[in-house]
This record gives sequence, C-alpha cells and structure tokens, in this order.
Amino acid sequence: MKQFLIVFLLIPLFVFSQTQPKPKTGTPAKKTTTAAKKPAAAGTKKPATTATKKPGAVAPKKPNPQVVKLVEKAYLLYNEAKDAECEKVIKQILALDPKNKDAFLLRANIAMFAFKYDDMWVNLNKVYKFYPGEPEVYSTFAMTHLNYYFLNDSAKRVMCRKTIRLASNQAEGYAALGMVAAVGGFYDEALSCFDIAYRKTWKDTLSRVVLDLPYANCLYSVGDTIGAIARLDRIIPRMTAGKDRYTCIYLRAKYKLDMNNTDVAADIDTLNVYAPGQGEVSMLNVKYLSKTNRRDSACKVAKSIRLIEGGESFDMSPYCDDLIKSVDMSNVRKFTYFDNGNELELQIKQFAYPQTVDFTWKKTEGAKIENGRTRIIKTGLDSAYTIFTDFNADADIILNKTSGFWMSNMMMKDIAKDSTSTINVMGQGLGKYRFAGHEQVEVFDKDNNEVLIDCIVLFDGETKICYINDTINPLIVKIEAEKYNFQLTKFE
Repeated sequence: MKQFLIVFLLIPLFVFSQTQPKPKTGTPAKKTTTAAKKPAAAGTKKPATTATKKPGAVAPKKPNPQVVKLVEKAYLLYNEAKDAECEKVIKQILALDPKNKDAFLLRANIAMFAFKYDDMWVNLNKVYKFYPGEPEVYSTFAMTHLNYYFLNDSAKRVMCRKTIRLASNQAEGYAALGMVAAVGGFYDEALSCFDIAYRKTWKDTLSRVVLDLPYANCLYSVGDTIGAIARLDRIIPRMTAGKDRYTCIYLRAKYKLDMNNTDVAADIDTLNVYAPGQGEVSMLNVKYLSKTNRRDSACKVAKSIRLIEGGESFDMSPYCDDLIKSVDMSNVRKFTYFDNGNELELQIKQFAYPQTVDFTWKKTEGAKIENGRTRIIKTGLDSAYTIFTDFNADADIILNKTSGFWMSNMMMKDIAKDSTSTINVMGQGLGKYRFAGHEQVEVFDKDNNEVLIDCIVLFDGETKICYINDTINPLIVKIEAEKYNFQLTKFE
C-alpha cells in the first residue's frame, strides 16, 4: 500500500519518543518503545568494544535483556487495550528496574485513558524525579495526545507550562504550548509561542527546523499566505526525503493554488510520484488542471476521487459540468427513497410547485407494506418551516403548514438571503441550519444509469439536509441525522 501523505502535520520532530495514544480496539497500533537505541550522531563511528577508555569515562550501562523484552510485551498489551495484563508486566519491569521510564509512562497513559488524572500526574512526576534532565516529559506527553479528548486542552497547557517553569531556557515547552494553541485555532498565540521557542535552546536542532512547518500553517490560517510560502521555501531544501518534506511540498502547492498561482507543476509532479492516487494529492491535481484551463481532465480526476475512501465528500461542482442540478418533472413521475433501511416510493399525481404537489406513497418494510396519499397545498409549499416525510398508512393527508420531500419557498428565500434558515426536520425541534457547501449524491435514473445530483447542504451541527438548488423543484435528496437516514436512490 502506498504511503499516505499527511497533509496537516501538527506534530513535528520535537516530539521525542513517548508512549503512543491507544488505538481503537481491534486495530493495535504499531509498537514503539523508548527502549530502542538512539542512532549514532552524524559523522561519528561506533567505537569498538576493545577500545581503550578515557580516564574517568563511564561506559554506558547496557539494558537488561529481560527488561527490554518485558517492555516490548507491556507496549503490546497496552496497544491491545489489555490494561490489567499490562499492569502486571509493568510490576515485573519495575522489580528489575525501579527507575524504568517506559513503565511510568505506560502507567501515566493508562491512568489518563481511565480519567484517573491524579495517577497520571504521579507517574509523570516520577519520570521527572528519576530523570531531572528531561523536564520536557510533561510537554511531550501533552504533544503525544494533542488530538485526544481524554486530555483536555487546559491540562495540556498546564503540562507545557510546567516544562517551561522547570526549564525556561529550553525551547520544547514553548514549542509544545504553541502546538496546543494551534490545534485549538488560536493561531496568533501559537505564532507568539513559536517565536519564543526559536530564541531558546533546542535539544535537537532538527526540531527547530521542522517547527517552520506548523509555523507556516499558522501564518496561512491568519491570512499571511505569502509568509507561509516563504517559510516552506526555507524549510524544504533542508529536509531529507520523507513524510515531513512531502507534507511541506504539498502545502506549498496548495497555498500557491489558493492564490491562483499555477507555478506548482514541479511540486505536483513530485507528489504524484511520492503518493500516486492519494486523495489529497488528487485534489491538488484537480485544482491545478482547472486553473490551467483543462476542465475536462479536472472533472475526470475529480470523479476518480470518489472511488477513494472518504472521497465522496469531495465537492465536484466547481469542476464538472455534467452534474444533475434539476429534475424535469414532465418526464419524472416516481421517486424511490431509502428511509431508515426501508424502501419508500412516491408516485407523482400532480406537480405544480409551489402551488401543489400531489402524490401517493408506498413504504415497504420486509413483508409489511404501507401506503397512502398526500397532498401539499400552497400554504405548506410556500411558508412551511417543517419537513415531514413519514405519514399514516391508508390515509389521505393534506399538508397546509408542513412541507414534505420539497423545501418550502420560505426556506429557499431564507437561504438565499443570508445562508441560514430555521427548520424543523421530522419533529426534532427547530434548528438553525446554515449553508455548508455542495455535495454530490449518487442516484439511478430510469435507465438504471448512475448519475450524480449536485445538492446544496444545510447543517445545524447535528442534522444535514441536501436538496436541489432549483426554485421550481427544490427536491430534498438526503436527510442525515443521528437516528434518521433518508436518501433518494432512484427517479424515473
């Protein structure tokens, strides 16, 4: 499998070896331990074991092989979420090595995931007690869990500031505090922390170089795209081939395209070789082809993105002209919906939006079939703020204050005015829905050909409504809620 490009790298190399966050059950993370030996410093050779020792020199203590094996076992159990078994192994480790760093870090992580924060601090404090030359243990712990809710941002800030208090002349605490601010969207604060970190002492000079990457992202986020590109121009030549280098190249190309600067051919060619077919890289290709007046090719690549996992969320509307943006009701008389796992058919009897819509419906749930008739009259289609798609069986229903399957004229006017509307979906209560972009939904036509309908997306933070932006037929194509799934699958 091709290596995927990380496009929003917020954890650069100043995060030293640390216990990794727990994966979801059933997907154990790659094992990493701090027991691994550091590589020799650049330009030096490992001395032969028979070399004469300098006077006063102390040979490094070799790790106990039994401890190394136990540490590896403990990490494996931890990553498999077997905390009780892991603790038993930790006790064995500490019996042999009472100051073992990995043991205390594992305990700190287990305590954090169990919301036992006092125990977490106790174990982090033990690491610093036994290794006073590593005050960054606190900020590193915060960085390791940068995107995990188990440790809130307030606690992460406290950890970073503790590192700063213990070693105010070192850069790591300030850099980590900036990273916490950046993830929280406080980009100006992050830049201030990074500026301080640059003036401090770094244990690892490469980490200082890599800090330009999140610095560039923060500059871009506050609107200084030119400054962000300049930072990336500075860092790229200093980085060897690898994930971080290609992340920088990706961001440079993205930022330039955002400024309508198409001088990105070399960067995109590099990315296509490094991560061919990867979603984010393909999206760059689409934008580049579109901005260089190769729209047909851009649309072709855009459609290929839908085949990638998660690619269905990519908005193709700026790049493709063959998306369905209206449904001609003179040729369509039947709609089939997927309704919470059941099939719902609408047979149109009369369509004269916004005056009236008359249809019969049939709902199939296993062997059970329900049907009825519904008419939406002008007052419903014109001014309703409620959308209702579930009706009583064997009933002839007239909707005068409610709409169903179609956005009301009032909702459409609200969205056109300020991109918001107050809507009640299926009796869930009124919600403030806002325009959230476009989405393309796959639907079958009367010939069973799969077509893409371009929809406007409204979202209130919990429920999503997707409808066709057509004033004479604003058909609702999809509604997604926590306990409700409703989607058009075919029209004919």
